[in-house]
Amino acid sequence: PIACAMATSRSIPVVDFQQLSPWPGEDVSLADSPTIQELHAAFSTVGFVFLTNHGIGRELIDSAFEVARTFFTRPLTEKEKYSRIDSSDNTGYVCLERESVDPSKPGDLKECYNITPIRSERLPDAEVPRFRAVVTELYEACMRLSLAILEAMGQALKLKDPHYFAKAHAAMGEGDKHNFTTMRLLHYPPLPPDSQIKPGQLRCGEHVDYGSITLLFQDPSGGLQVKQADGGYIDVPYMPEAVLVNLGALMQQWTADVYLATPHRVLIPMEEAKKRVVRQSLAFFVHPDNEVLVECVDGSNKYPPITAANDTTRRLDRTF
Repeated sequence: PIACAMATSRSIPVVDFQQLSPWPGEDVSLADSPTIQELHAAFSTVGFVFLTNHGIGRELIDSAFEVARTFFTRPLTEKEKYSRIDSSDNTGYVCLERESVDPSKPGDLKECYNITPIRSERLPDAEVPRFRAVVTELYEACMRLSLAILEAMGQALKLKDPHYFAKAHAAMGEGDKHNFTTMRLLHYPPLPPDSQIKPGQLRCGEHVDYGSITLLFQDPSGGLQVKQADGGYIDVPYMPEAVLVNLGALMQQWTADVYLATPHRVLIPMEEAKKRVVRQSLAFFVHPDNEVLVECVDGSNKYPPITAANDTTRRLDRTF
């Protein structure tokens, strides 16, 4: 099993990504640029980083939150028409408490909508007419940013082929028969009375993400925490102009623990007022193409090789 990484910094670094978004081109070597060195330091010590000047407009992000909110406020019977089927078809609605990202805990107090192929047929067009246009535009923007980050990581690690990581994600957006990359709209409804919350239940249990990298857009309500090496947690602040990027377990394995996939969770708020309001976030989970054989890039064989599809499927099956 992958070693459990812990952040060694008491705060989340902030990196200005303007130099690299959009990626300047295949023939450019930027391995020694300050931006790439800052990313390398963040990924190898914290596993999380805020990127500013990332190229995705706040207006588009807010539109995605708006269409998500419109969907999640529909009656449950309407939402369940779009229910996710299983790990072979990851697109669709996931109801409250259906998922437990920490299998030792009760189901998470959140609901979600997964979008795996960028042009999925299973989107709520009738209920939310703007849904498809908005999420498609944001999905495309997230793909561009993700590829730029993967290019930067290849340069930072001084890989023999610095474009290797980006090339391994060529089928991003084509759906789970080719690549499991998924946009996930998350909705944390107002909490029930404390007496109805099960022992140990959280809005999102402690976990590490799957796959390569995750882009996360948040609202101001807070609650996300990142685990520290000493077992404590740091609260992740709200930075409306930034995207939060963290690494998945497969990337830690791929880099033989040079880069860290750090555990994180979403707590139930202590303040009564915050318990009564909705929390929203939007995650873009980036995965390598299904057939990619993930082997330690340093040649160490620290972890046994595994295909990206097998890794993702076994993790999803443990979660649902």
